[in-house]
Amino acid sequence: MQTSTNRTESFSDGVMAIMITIMVLELKLPDFNERQNTEGVKNHLLDLIPHFAAYMLSFVMIGIFWMSHHHLFQLLEKTNNFLIRLNMLFLFWITLIPLVTGIVGTNPFLPDSIAMYGGVMMMTTLSLSYMRSYTLKNMMVHADDEVKSKGNIFRVSKASKKKSYIASIFYLASIPLSFVNIYLAYTCFVIPIILFSMPTPKEEEKLDNTIIERNKN
Repeated sequence: MQTSTNRTESFSDGVMAIMITIMVLELKLPDFNERQNTEGVKNHLLDLIPHFAAYMLSFVMIGIFWMSHHHLFQLLEKTNNFLIRLNMLFLFWITLIPLVTGIVGTNPFLPDSIAMYGGVMMMTTLSLSYMRSYTLKNMMVHADDEVKSKGNIFRVSKASKKKSYIASIFYLASIPLSFVNIYLAYTCFVIPIILFSMPTPKEEEKLDNTIIERNKN
């Protein structure tokens, strides 16, 4: 069954927004009292640093997942039941991010917690990558009448898919590295952010604007 992409995208947007909200609510301040001195307050705030760092890392990645997901569905002309199931799998891994973020914030130097975080991020990225592959394989992207425009759509989609798979490799590498050198494992978490933060080619921006205008009409 072919259905509109709007409902799937709107539902996914809501889930990701809720996950960010859950994460920030976990940043709870300790109970301060009038008897505490300045040093005690500083120690309490220092205890929050690992939690905030983990939150910031996950916030950025969920933002990247949201932008990639939006870009994926923006290029789609249609969807089907199997793609919706793949999207639910992607959201399942998204909902685990607050859990592993809390674990890393509490145990930032424990190899098991870092490996768990890398595993969830890897599965989230892979599920999004597979969705991209599935839509390309089944010709679900916009089939523009212009050969040049159609080629651009497929080229941009393949480039995004390649970027996601590369990010998945780094997350996979972080799992064994967490038991060897935790700093190298953390580096593997930063590289995908850099990868996805690279400037968007003008061709891709022009293509996005063309599709947005078409959807308005």
